[in-house]
Amino acid sequence: MLPVIRLWNRRGGALLLAVLSTSVLVSSAVFSRQQAEERRLDAAVLGQLTAISIAAAAGNLTVEEQNELWNQASNQVINQVGRLRIPIVITDTLGNPSSSAHLPDDFPLGPTGEPDDQALRDFVAELDALRPPFGAPGLQVHFGDPEFTSRLRLIPWLQAASLLVILGSGGWLLFLSFRSERERIWSAMARESAHQMGTPLSSLVGWLEVLEDRPRPRGSEVGQPDLIDEMAADVTRLQKVSRRFELIGHKPKLEPMSMRAMALQLRQYFEARLPTLSRTGKIEIEVEMEPESPEVLGNPTLLEWAFENLIKNAIDALAPEGGRIVISHLGPSGRRSVFRVLDTGPGIPPALRDKIFNIGVTTKKHGWGVGLSLVRRIVEDMHDGSIRLEDTGRGASFRIELPRQRPGKRGT
Repeated sequence: MLPVIRLWNRRGGALLLAVLSTSVLVSSAVFSRQQAEERRLDAAVLGQLTAISIAAAAGNLTVEEQNELWNQASNQVINQVGRLRIPIVITDTLGNPSSSAHLPDDFPLGPTGEPDDQALRDFVAELDALRPPFGAPGLQVHFGDPEFTSRLRLIPWLQAASLLVILGSGGWLLFLSFRSERERIWSAMARESAHQMGTPLSSLVGWLEVLEDRPRPRGSEVGQPDLIDEMAADVTRLQKVSRRFELIGHKPKLEPMSMRAMALQLRQYFEARLPTLSRTGKIEIEVEMEPESPEVLGNPTLLEWAFENLIKNAIDALAPEGGRIVISHLGPSGRRSVFRVLDTGPGIPPALRDKIFNIGVTTKKHGWGVGLSLVRRIVEDMHDGSIRLEDTGRGASFRIELPRQRPGKRGT
């Protein structure tokens, strides 16, 4: 599911970036066209008013002709003010409103349905704060900005916000592109590693068959581990590791599996090797899962690899002082089962807790910082689960959620 989501993130991000860029370009073009049309109309009106003023001032017109021209000029001004919806309030010299035009749509009205007188006086004060009124004999004309001016003020902010979103989307796409390329390299290296391990493994299997035909070492007769059987187990383990690398580059097939059986098998595997891994300290591995714990839908090879990494990290953290590792089942959470891998070691430094799953981040002196990143990839990308580091007073505690096997649900 998550690879599909991330693929959608890449495609969706590219689509979002294209839509935003197109929207900004189209809106800018429309806005520029509208502004050009507004300026063209303004120029036409100013040209007509200039022509009327020149003609009226020429001195060769009768009074009636001059009045006619000034009436034309007045009508032009009134039409322009109406087209631009410039708010106007006319008062007498004492500030008493006498008439108004193009007030805001939500302007308060009085009982008679006319604009409220006190609201008009307050509005006049707002207009005068923008610019001084125009005086005429016995009256004053108070006016504000055209209606579209308020929209113009928003344009730079909208363009800045759009630019930030476009830059952010572009950066996110670059990040996803780099991440996708890194994952492709990861998968290619994993498959190549599996391929390279195939030849020596085949050779080891052949040598083991030769040793099987010879007398067993005396150590196996006195209760010590059978060396050939242990070698065979390790060869089988290497074959499993090779298989893991083959699977890591593909979407695996998921099937019902018992986490308790897997945990018990891992405990048996590590307990046989604890004397070497733990060096001096005593380490106990406990499995706290009820026998009837529900099955999960997963890939046994990959989930075993993920939990093996968590247990190996816990062993490294506990050595050489020793301590406990607990693998437990916490119960259901929606359609998932919740598990925990906890150790009593020194824990993870606070500075690394938020980025402990990133590649290259490690608490080990000579670590590569790949194990936990691999665990997250297996749990989240390949099983549609989740893993997170829990807050604990001491030690490290990882909470893992995996899809539960539901009745009638087949593997995928």
